[in-house]
Amino acid sequence: MARHMTFHVGEFARMTGVNKRTLHYYDHEGIFSPDSVEANGYRAYSSRQFYPFYMIRMFRDMGLDLSEIKEYMQGRTPEKFARLLAEQEEWLAQEMAKLKRMRQIVANQRQILNKAGEVKLDEVTEQTFSDSRLVVSENLRQLCLREDWEGVERQFATHLRDVMEGEVLTGYTFGAMVAMQDFMRPGHEQVVSYYYVPTDKPWRQLPKDYRRLRNGGRFLVTYFAGDYMNTAASYGRLRKYMQLHNLKPTGFAYEESLIEDMSTADAREFITCIAVPVAKNDN
Repeated sequence: MARHMTFHVGEFARMTGVNKRTLHYYDHEGIFSPDSVEANGYRAYSSRQFYPFYMIRMFRDMGLDLSEIKEYMQGRTPEKFARLLAEQEEWLAQEMAKLKRMRQIVANQRQILNKAGEVKLDEVTEQTFSDSRLVVSENLRQLCLREDWEGVERQFATHLRDVMEGEVLTGYTFGAMVAMQDFMRPGHEQVVSYYYVPTDKPWRQLPKDYRRLRNGGRFLVTYFAGDYMNTAASYGRLRKYMQLHNLKPTGFAYEESLIEDMSTADAREFITCIAVPVAKNDN
């Protein structure tokens, strides 16, 4: 029995998982044509065309435009194939890095949401934090003191653009840093010195002028629900706790959202964390 080495359009389409219209289009455009025309006029594909067709579909899935594939197929050589493979290997490396970052973002966001479901609101606890890498904005304190809110918004927009374009975001939400002289002074709790975003990216990959290490250690932590701008009551709790337990702040307060606009449209459901580094007050 003769070995069946050719396939009509319908057969080839069925075996490669595409519809006949795709094959007709590829043929019409000169991208991929049947191997032969039989005596009865039927156009036939050969078995040796399966692998080239698979590669074409793979390159298409990898983002190559049909015009690029057509140009290659009409003048293909081993040398051109080697260049094409090298280019696609580089593209794949970039895509794999992008997917790895996206997976990390998803994992970190899930972790934050899980944490939000476990916290106790309106209480103060002592926690030990590890070191954390941050990317900060320009200093905003003087703008806040002058109530130049347009300037503050402009700086925040610049910060947002820089961390997005620099692929600094790894699933943590934006935060705000408030200086000791402000959060320890009732009525000044909303004077922000910096916006920041925590990141898992290596230190050497962060912008030199804006990278900052939040040193780990002993922190007072409180969580509250509602508008994340309404921080006065939470800072009041923190100040009272420090007074009762003979503690003093040793650096900036760090405000971070656990539940915010991406999670809910209802600001009453927002959950914000405020963490302040502390030490024993020896005075």
